[in-house]
Amino acid sequence: MTLHELNSMIRDAISGELPGLYWITAEIAELKVNQKGHCYMELVEKEDHKTIAQMRATIWAYEYRTLGRKFETAAKTPLKSGIKALLLVAVNYHELYGLSLNIRDIDPAYTVGEMALRKREIIARLRMEGIADLNKEISLPPVPQKIAVISSPTAAGYGDFTDHLEKNPFNYKFYHTIFPSTMQGDDAEKTVVAAFDAIEKQKGRFDVVVLIRGGGSVADLGCFDNYAIASRIALCPMPVITGIGHEKDDTVADMVAHTKMKTPTAVAEFLVSGVRSFDERISSVAGSICMFAERLLSGSSNSLAVITQRFAHSASHAVSVTRSRLDAIDNNMAARLGGYFRNQEGRLVSCEQAARLLDPVNVLKRGYSITRFKGRSVKDSSILPNGAIIMTEFYRGSVGSSVLGQEKDDGKIQGA
Repeated sequence: MTLHELNSMIRDAISGELPGLYWITAEIAELKVNQKGHCYMELVEKEDHKTIAQMRATIWAYEYRTLGRKFETAAKTPLKSGIKALLLVAVNYHELYGLSLNIRDIDPAYTVGEMALRKREIIARLRMEGIADLNKEISLPPVPQKIAVISSPTAAGYGDFTDHLEKNPFNYKFYHTIFPSTMQGDDAEKTVVAAFDAIEKQKGRFDVVVLIRGGGSVADLGCFDNYAIASRIALCPMPVITGIGHEKDDTVADMVAHTKMKTPTAVAEFLVSGVRSFDERISSVAGSICMFAERLLSGSSNSLAVITQRFAHSASHAVSVTRSRLDAIDNNMAARLGGYFRNQEGRLVSCEQAARLLDPVNVLKRGYSITRFKGRSVKDSSILPNGAIIMTEFYRGSVGSSVLGQEKDDGKIQGA
């Protein structure tokens, strides 16, 4: 038989054995919609992260418009890759295209349950690791002015955030640095985690970290029900404030953050209110100090006058007593200084006489001489080599001589 005939037999066998419709659970590994509106999927089943079954599936354009809208309305997320679904399928075998499934219906309740289960599993893991509440335990700075922002630079929410900060009614100054990230889709996890890593390397520059994005569907926020992002928020050494832009359910990222706000604008208002609170406390303290000082000065005016009068009298008496004491000290000091100077004068005379006696000229007068070798006086004859020329200085005049040798104990000249 021909290949076509064999494939026809396979088709007839499958349609005969599997004629009906079947509810199956599977993960959508890949989903594409072509220009004609037909939806093509790759369905898989995994066990311990390993694929154990795989099959192509199709939703024709006419049914896809109805099923896609029904699913998104109920599950708050469109059909997309990465989700698990309960599908009503017919088994088809085509001689040219092979085996595939034709999807006739989808039960959104199953997917909603799977998403909620995945979210609960992430939260349970964070709690088991003891990090779910770590970021909440960090104290907010009293003046949160230096802000690290994780967002898409082109997002409307980022523009709203910066505009509200810079145009705050109190003219407070804020300093913010953006760390660009993808805020939805498959790249969100990688870019958001990388932004946290970059911020932590320069954590001394910032007071808080802000994670913001504009509004979007529940599906767009699915990336924030993510263990990698949530654990990075929980372990951040600075308070993390989220403003992801949703109105109802909190994401896992919101749950582990220090503070969650609904929108980027709400985050900006929160930061402004923090600085405003500090400003009001300082103003209140300053006012209290001024009032206390005024009351103290007002109530002490009479006491101050009495104290001043007493002080003037006491000062006058003290000056009089001190002047008398100084006069007595002056007289005593003059007498002591006179005796001291006379003693010192006698000592100077004695020193002058001793210096004259020790003058080399007076020593030479008494018959002594000075011998020099190479300009230096000689105190030890052993340093003079044979033949050395030495100069001997007398009271009057000097002579030069040559060393013949060193005198021994027996009076003979060694080396002569």
